[in-house]
Amino acid sequence: MKVPVFLTTVRFDVGTDGRLKVSVDGQPFARDRNLSRDELRSVLNEITANLGTAVRVEVHEADGTTYSDIETPTENAAPEAAVPEPETATPALAGAGFRPGEQVALAYVVARQEADGNGNAAINLPPALLTATRHGLVLLGLTSLTVAPVVAQT
Repeated sequence: MKVPVFLTTVRFDVGTDGRLKVSVDGQPFARDRNLSRDELRSVLNEITANLGTAVRVEVHEADGTTYSDIETPTENAAPEAAVPEPETATPALAGAGFRPGEQVALAYVVARQEADGNGNAAINLPPALLTATRHGLVLLGLTSLTVAPVVAQT
């Protein structure tokens, strides 16, 4: 799975009666459906399957409590309904001077950590994000420019 530079935000507002209001990047989602707290997981699975990428999830309870996490689509998820597209077009990031056919990667710094006295570093990510993206992540030494593949630690 590819990790986007910008994570779509899925917000669930839970009313005192247990009813859900859902929005995706501020746009109402499933407003024609009468959703309850029990349907939160299935709605979240529906949204991540349609987007095919990780999302930031915010759950806002009626008592003011807020929870947030990163959620990734399940491996065998199939799209069920259309997720609204943002109304403004996302600008492309461009560059020049590459070799024809060369793959160009965009890296996003999620976290930073100083290496220990032996030159080793370990960075913790939310489990859902790490599980879905571990094979595409590298650690980059900003001074030495050393690139090291991420190795899962037990």
